[in-house]
Amino acid sequence: MYQFAEMSGGKYGRVRDCYSFVTKYCHCHTPLIFPIYDRYVDKMLCYFGKHDRFADFQEKDLKDYRRLKEILEKFRAYYGLDSYTLEDLDKYLWLLGKEYLPKNPNK
Repeated sequence: MYQFAEMSGGKYGRVRDCYSFVTKYCHCHTPLIFPIYDRYVDKMLCYFGKHDRFADFQEKDLKDYRRLKEILEKFRAYYGLDSYTLEDLDKYLWLLGKEYLPKNPNK
C-alpha cells in the first residue's frame, strides 16, 4: 500500500494512505493508461457491481491497482462502452459519484 507519515511539529504523526494521490500522479503523466482511484469511483463501481454484477470483486480489490484497472475494463465491456477510454470512464464515474453521493461521507 502507498503510505506516508505526516510531519507534525518535527515528529511523524499519523500514517496516511496516499493510494488516490499516487493514481492521480500517474494519471497526470499518462492519462489514457492510468485511471484515477478516488472515493467516488470506488463507491460507483461498488454500486454498479452490486446492482448489475458486471464483475466479481470486493471493495478492497479496488485498492489493488491491477484489479482496479481490470474491473474498469470489465465495466467498459459489460456496458458496451468500448469506444470510451479509461479516462472517459473515470470522469463519468467521478461526476456521477459527485452528483449522487454526499460531499462529506462522515455526516
